[in-house]
Parts: sequence; C-alpha cells; structure tokens
Amino acid sequence: MKSRKKVLSGITLALSLICGYAYLANAQTAPAANTTTVSGKVISMTGPELIVASPSGDAKVTVGDKTVIRQEVAIKFSEIVSGMYVGATATKQPDDTFLASQVNVFSEDQRGTSEGHRPLGNATMTNANVERVDDVMVRDVKGRMLNLKYKDGEIKVLVPPDIRLLKRVVSDRSAIKTGSEVSVNVAQETNGSLSARQITVRLPR
Repeated sequence: MKSRKKVLSGITLALSLICGYAYLANAQTAPAANTTTVSGKVISMTGPELIVASPSGDAKVTVGDKTVIRQEVAIKFSEIVSGMYVGATATKQPDDTFLASQVNVFSEDQRGTSEGHRPLGNATMTNANVERVDDVMVRDVKGRMLNLKYKDGEIKVLVPPDIRLLKRVVSDRSAIKTGSEVSVNVAQETNGSLSARQITVRLPR
C-alpha cells in the first residue's frame, strides 16, 4: 500500500513539473504587445486621457499609473561630466574623431538604451557612457572632448560650446501641457485602444 502511494505521489509530482514547465514556456514565447511611437503636440490632457495631434491624425492615449514621464531640459556646456549616459549625433572628421551637432543626456533609468554606434543619415548616432571629458582646442574650436565607450568599442566626440545640449529627467503629469511637443511610446491593446508606456516632453527649439 505504501509503495502504491509513493508511485502515485511520484506521478503527481511529475505532472506538476510538466505543467509548470509548460506554463513557463508559454509565458516566455507569448508575443509582446505591439508598440509604436506617437509624436506631436498635446491637444488636451484630461484625467487619464491624452490626445496628441500627430502627422497621421489625432491619437487618443491612456496614461496610467505605470506610465513613465520624462521631460527634456537644457543643460550648460560645463554640465557634461564623466559617468553620464548620452546619445550623441555627430559627423566623422579627417582625424577619426567626431564633431557633435547634438548631445542628449539620458535619465539614469534609461542607461543602456540602444547602446552602440550606428549611421544616421549623413551623420552617426552613438549611445554610450561618457568615460572621460577633456577641455580641448581643435582647429580653432574650443570644446569638450568626450571619450564615449559602448559595448563594442569607443569613439572620441568633440562637443563645441554652441550646440543643443539636452538632459532627460523623470517627471510627472504636470509636465504635460496643452501645446507641448511629446513623443509617446504606446502599446496597442486587444480592443484597439492605445496605452502609454513612456512619454517624453520635448524642449521647444
């Protein structure tokens, strides 16, 4: 009798493990929600409902408690320091350095976002950690030379003092105002509605 109970217990345990593994496999292979980016001007923000005027038409987006909201703020030339995680738009120079046309400093919770060095039209985009900052003079341009390191390599980027420097900071709904330029990362729900995952409030040019 005891032997039979042991056999039944073993079968029950085996079935439980099989069901558990099947659940984990399904959870890992389940498709992620479709995501896209909606960019444009804020028409209104009423409760959880955000309406954005985008090039393809007005988009109605639900802003939830888990929506991450960030705001772009201008920073000074001297505020670029080692340890920051940045995105630098730049063009390659004859001496193999790069000349920046815009630098965006990511908020700390975005560290690692799209890390790497890649073409961007006639320029390049590098998302990387600032390893070192040096004040330099290159071809009559006094700037800051950033040593940017990413997982597959590193480059040197010269930042002149007259380019646009932006930093993203974590904010809240008070940053979203009528007329604000925003980029909204949205997920399309099964009923067709759009839910905001992340919102970036752009600094006006």
